[in-house]
Amino acid sequence: MRKITAFILLNFLVGFTTISAQKTEIYSHQLSEYDKAISLFNDKQYLAAQIIFDKVRLDSKSVETQSDCSFYIANCAIHLNQSDADALIQNFVKEYPTSTKINRAYIDASQYYFEQGDYAKSLEYFDKVDESGLTFDEMKKFNFEKGYAYFTAGKKKEATSY
Repeated sequence: MRKITAFILLNFLVGFTTISAQKTEIYSHQLSEYDKAISLFNDKQYLAAQIIFDKVRLDSKSVETQSDCSFYIANCAIHLNQSDADALIQNFVKEYPTSTKINRAYIDASQYYFEQGDYAKSLEYFDKVDESGLTFDEMKKFNFEKGYAYFTAGKKKEATSY
């Protein structure tokens, strides 16, 4: 009788472990798709990354993952010069107001528009950046770009403070 009870208990534990392992595998698969999208983003393959981020965002139940995906989707839209890029950034900020990536979204948008020569658009985003969250090197670049954007926009008084 003891052998039968031990056998049933052992089968139950093995079955439970298998079920737990399957959950981890599914979760790992979602993260591998996210990691693939990050890799594509870093390789400047913005359209492919944007598609994968959108899929991961829709499939994910984690608010943090959804937030990160929305950030990267908006960032990809900026780099792809998509017409809804500004709306995507604003939606990201509205939907995830506590995200740690909000300041990064503003910085990336301002620098992108600055590099494209759209200084008026870059100033819109420069003004939204929380400067206290920048590193020393980021601050130097930020000050130069914001000052230059003010200067080219004919706002010489504002440019002198940068």
